[in-house]
Amino acid sequence: MAQTFNAPALPVPLFSWTTLMDDLIPLLMLLPLAALLALILGVIAFFRVQNLEDKVHTLELKLKALQARAPAAEAKPESQAASAEQGTEAVAEAAAETPAPVAAMASAAPREPVSFEALFGERVTVRPQGPSLVDRLLENAKQHWMIWLGGICVGLAGVFMVRYSIEQGLLGPEARILLSLLAGAGLHAGAEWLRRTRGQNPVFASLAGGASIILYAALLAAFRLLPDTSPTLIFAAMALVSFATMALSLKHGPVLAALGMLGGYLVPALVNTGSGNIAAALVYTGILTFFSLWLLAYVQRRWLWLGVIAGSLLWWLISLDVQPADGVRSLYLLALAYGFLAVPRFDWFLRPAAFEPEHNWWQRLLALRNTASDWPVFPALLLLVLAQGATLAIENAALAGYFSWLALPGLLLLAASRRPELNPLPAIMLVLSVLASVCPLLVEQGDQWLLGPVDIASQTALAARFALLTLVFCAACYWVLFSKPEYPAFWTGLGVATPLLMLAVSYYLFPDFRLDWAWGLVALLLGLSYLWLGEREQSNQARPLISVILISAGHMGLALAAVIWLAEATLTLALAAQLVSLALLQQRYQLALMSWVIRAVLLLVVIRLTLNPWLLTYDSASHWSLWTYGGATVCTALAAWILRGESRMQPWLQGGAAQLLVLTLATEVRYWLYDGDIFRHQFSFTEASIDVVLWGSAAVIYFWRATQVTQWPRFYQVLGALHLGAAALVYAGVLLLLENPLWSYTPVSDTPVFNLLLLSFGLPTVIMAALWRVLPAQYKRYAALATGLNLLWFVSLEIRHLWQGGAGMSLGNDTPDGELYTYSVVWLLMAAAALSLGSWLGKRDLYRAGMALLLVVVAKLFLVDMAGLTGLWRVASFMGLGLTLLALAWLHQKFGGRLEQASDA
Repeated sequence: MAQTFNAPALPVPLFSWTTLMDDLIPLLMLLPLAALLALILGVIAFFRVQNLEDKVHTLELKLKALQARAPAAEAKPESQAASAEQGTEAVAEAAAETPAPVAAMASAAPREPVSFEALFGERVTVRPQGPSLVDRLLENAKQHWMIWLGGICVGLAGVFMVRYSIEQGLLGPEARILLSLLAGAGLHAGAEWLRRTRGQNPVFASLAGGASIILYAALLAAFRLLPDTSPTLIFAAMALVSFATMALSLKHGPVLAALGMLGGYLVPALVNTGSGNIAAALVYTGILTFFSLWLLAYVQRRWLWLGVIAGSLLWWLISLDVQPADGVRSLYLLALAYGFLAVPRFDWFLRPAAFEPEHNWWQRLLALRNTASDWPVFPALLLLVLAQGATLAIENAALAGYFSWLALPGLLLLAASRRPELNPLPAIMLVLSVLASVCPLLVEQGDQWLLGPVDIASQTALAARFALLTLVFCAACYWVLFSKPEYPAFWTGLGVATPLLMLAVSYYLFPDFRLDWAWGLVALLLGLSYLWLGEREQSNQARPLISVILISAGHMGLALAAVIWLAEATLTLALAAQLVSLALLQQRYQLALMSWVIRAVLLLVVIRLTLNPWLLTYDSASHWSLWTYGGATVCTALAAWILRGESRMQPWLQGGAAQLLVLTLATEVRYWLYDGDIFRHQFSFTEASIDVVLWGSAAVIYFWRATQVTQWPRFYQVLGALHLGAAALVYAGVLLLLENPLWSYTPVSDTPVFNLLLLSFGLPTVIMAALWRVLPAQYKRYAALATGLNLLWFVSLEIRHLWQGGAGMSLGNDTPDGELYTYSVVWLLMAAAALSLGSWLGKRDLYRAGMALLLVVVAKLFLVDMAGLTGLWRVASFMGLGLTLLALAWLHQKFGGRLEQASDA
C-alpha cells in the first residue's frame, strides 16, 4: 500500500551552482572522497534515525495503553463513582510516569474538531491549527540536513561526471552515457533493496533521489553526445525516469519526490549541452511536470504544488532569452494549462463540476480552497495566462500564429464552462491579448506614449486575428448560454463586451481600414441590438443582472458610435448622456443593480474630466470645453432631477453635478484668460484667485448640503474638505506667499477698492464667513478666526493700494505718514465695531478679538505713529493715549466681566 508523506520538506540551495561547476573542474579527482563522505554521513544518519524510530515505537505503545484505559474509566455508571475515581487515579499515575511528549500526545488525542456556522450557510469543520509550512520546513531541514546533503552530493557527482566527460572528451559518447545510466540504475536498485530489507527510511530515499538526478543528466547529455539517436527515444526514456521516480516516491516518501523534482527541473541548466535547443528542454520539462502532477493526484502537499508551478514557469522564463520556433512557448503553456486542469483529477475530458447554485462566484472560490485538494490550479492558470500575454507581446502579436492566439483561450473557455470557479480567466486572457497587440506599437514622444504608425501588413494580420478571436469568444458564450450555465450573467457580459472591445481597439489600430460611417454604423447596430435584448429580458424577473448588463452594453455601443461619427472629445459627453437614459430606465423598471451602473458611469465621467490624458490632443480652435464640461454637468443635473425620488442616488448625482460645475467654471476661466489655449503652461495670479473662489464656494455648497441630508452626510463633508483643502493650498501658497503684491510684481489696477484685490482677498473673506455658518460645530471657531484675520488683511491691502496708487504696492516703497495714520484709524474703527458687536451679541470670542486689535492699534500709535512727535504734540499725544487706555480698562471691566459670567453660565 502506498504510504503518504509525513511532513513536507524542501531542499535549500546552499551555494551558487555556476561557481561550483567552475571550481570543481580541476578538483574532480576529489569526487570519490565526496561520495565517501556522503556515504558516511548517510550511514550515521541512518543509525540515528533508526534509534529515534525505536523510541517513537515505545512511546506509541504506552500511548495506546493509556487510551485503552481512559474510555473504560469513562464508561462506568455513576453508582460506581468510587471505582471510576480509582481508575482515573491509576490513569493519572500512569500519565505521571509517562514522558512529557507522550503526555502531550495523549491529551491532544481525544480532542474533536471545532465546528462553526460558516459564512456560506453550511457547516464547515475546522481542525486545530498545526505548525506553519515554513516552520515544518525548518524543522525538517534541522533534523534531516545530512540526508538532504548526502542525496544532493550523490546526484551532483553524477551530473558533474557527465559534464566533465563532455568537456574533456573522456571515453566515447556511448560509453559515457551507458556508464551514467548504469550508475543511476545501480543506485536506484540499491536504494530499493535497502528499503525492502530495512524498511522505509529517508536515507534510502535520498540515495534514490541522487540516482534519478544522474539518470536525468545522462539522458539530457545524450541530445548532444548521441545526435543520431531518435529524440523520441530519449524523451521516452525521460518519461520513464520521471514516472519511475514519482512512483517510487510513493514508497520512499517526500525526500525522493523533492529531490526528483528539484533535480529534474535543475538538471538541464546544470548539464547545459550548449545546443541551444530550448524546445527539447521545454518538452522535457513538460514531461516532468506531467508526472509531478500525477504524483499530486495521490499525495497532496502544498510544497509539491509550489515546486511544480515554479519549476514549469522557470523554464518559460529561461526560454525568453532564446528564439525558439514559432508557437513553441504557446504550445508549452497550453500543455501546462491542460496538465494542471486534467492530471490531478484524472479528468481528461474536463467534465462539468458539481452544480452549487447557492454560492456566488467568490464564495465558491473560497469554498473550493477549503474543500478541494487541487485548489492551486486557479492561481497556476492565472500565472499561465499572464505568461501567454507576455509571450504574445514579446513575439509580436501580429506575427504570432493563429494557434498562439486561439489555443489557450479556447481551452480556458471550455474549462470555465465546466468549472465556474475559472470564469475570470478567459476574460483576462482576452484583455491581455488586446494589450499584447497594442503595447509593441506604442512609441515615446516627449513625456507621452502614443500609438505609432502600423504598416498595412500588420494591420491585416491583426485584423484577421481579432476577427477569429471575437468569433471564438462569441460562439463559446452563445454555446454556454444555450446549455444554461451556472452563472449566465458572466457569459452574457463576456459575450456582449467582446465585440465592443474589439471594435473600439480596431478603430484606432487600423487607420487604413477606417471608414467612419461603416464603423459607426456597426457600433450603432450593436448598441441597438443589446438594448432590444435588454428590453426582452425585462420579462424574466429572475435574472435582473442580465438586463442591466445588456442595457449597459447597449449604451456603450451608442457612445462608441457617437465618438466615431463626431469628435474625440464627444466621448465624455456621450458617456454623460447615458446618465439621462439610464436614469429614465431606472425610473421605469426599478432594477436593483442599475443604480451601481449609474454610479460607475458617473465616476467614469468625473474622473475622465478631472484627469483626462487625452485632452492635450484636442483642437484648441473649437470651444470644446463648454459643450464637453458644460454638457456633462447638465446631463448629470438632469439625471439627478429624474431620480429625485431615489434618496440613495441623490448624493452621488448631486455631488457629481456640483463637481462638474466647478470643473466647467475652472476650464472656462482658462479658456477666456488665455484666448482658448486651456493647456498653456501658465498659472497666473488672476487664475489662482478665481480658482480659490470657485473651490471655496464649492466647499461651502458641499458643507451646506451635508447639513440638509440625512443619508450620506459624510460623503458631502469629504467632498467639501477636499475642495476646501485645494482652495486653502492655492490661497496660502500662491496668493499669500509666491505672488503676493507686497513683494512681487503682480499688476493691480489703479481703481480703488474695485480691483483685483477684491477678487483675490475680499471674496475669500466672504467664503470664510460662510464656512463659519456651515462647518461642523468643532470647526466654527477656527473659521471665525480666519474670517477676522483675512478681513483685517484685505482692508490693510486696500489701504496700501489707495495710498500707493500707480507706484505699486511693494514694501520697498516709502510709506507716508498719512498711510500710517489711516491704518490706525481704520483698525481702531474695526476694533470698536468688534467690541460693540461682541458685547451686544454676547460673543466672547468676538469681544476678545476686538480687544486684541485695539491693543495692537495702541501699540502702533505708541511705537510708530508718535515716534517722531516733539514738544506739545508729544504731550498731547501721550495724554490722549493715557486717557484711551483708562477708558479701555473701564470698558473691559464693565463688558468683559458680563461676557465672562454669561459664558460660565
